[in-house]
Amino acid sequence: MTTSRLIFSTVLILAVVGVSACGRRAPLDRPIDVQYEQEKEAARKAGRPAPQKPSTDVPERPFILDGLID
Repeated sequence: MTTSRLIFSTVLILAVVGVSACGRRAPLDRPIDVQYEQEKEAARKAGRPAPQKPSTDVPERPFILDGLID
């Protein structure tokens, strides 16, 4: 009986920890922005016009657990 309780408790704790880690990250430096800055600097050094800045609009993608966060 104690072994099954230990296994159940372990699985329950892992499930709670796994669900609590869900969420959205804060905005970070995106690779496309870094790449744009590098291309802009290279164009400036070469005497060319700066490239057009890429769009940063990202469509909202809902996630099944978003209701728990809101």
